[in-house]
Amino acid sequence: MKFSHPSDAIQAGIAYVPGDRTEALAMQRSVRENIALPFSAALRKWGPIRVQRERMVVSSAIARLQIDTRAQGEVQRLSGGNQQKVTIARWIAADARTILCFDPTRGIDVGTKQEIYKLLRELAGLGKSVLFYTSELEEVQRVCDRVIVIFGGRVVDTFPVELADEPALMRAAYGLPRGAREDVGILADVRPAPDAETAS
Repeated sequence: MKFSHPSDAIQAGIAYVPGDRTEALAMQRSVRENIALPFSAALRKWGPIRVQRERMVVSSAIARLQIDTRAQGEVQRLSGGNQQKVTIARWIAADARTILCFDPTRGIDVGTKQEIYKLLRELAGLGKSVLFYTSELEEVQRVCDRVIVIFGGRVVDTFPVELADEPALMRAAYGLPRGAREDVGILADVRPAPDAETAS
């Protein structure tokens, strides 16, 4: 599947949540304006925006994620956790069917991390497809159902999350066979090479 413009992906129901929130948010705009952006992207022609529906959907997304809207003027005034909630709320409001999350909990507080984990599980339970890339291996078993380990641009292993403890992920990332228990003590103390990736 190829897209010539981000709006084409949005039309296809595909959304992206980056770890760097400045990539996704218009920092000098309000919470509501940021969440409502997909409504504008959906317009193929000039015409009226359904303001009442937009307000209703945006308000629902804000309430669902419990976003702090006291700093209504600019998103840049929010905490990192609330900024990331705004990014996710945007795609909930847009009813995205596939959500690509690239290190979505990077640099946010523990409490908000737990909220995001719970939300992503709820979205998956509603039939959404969630692809969760993380550089924090302990997150895998908290969020995912299935694990895909990619090394050098190719899939090197796939297994259920029940087997995806940190030693197993490290073995897969370095191309070692499963069940090589003698390697656990060493591998538990190292991290993947720069081009090793873990996703679900």
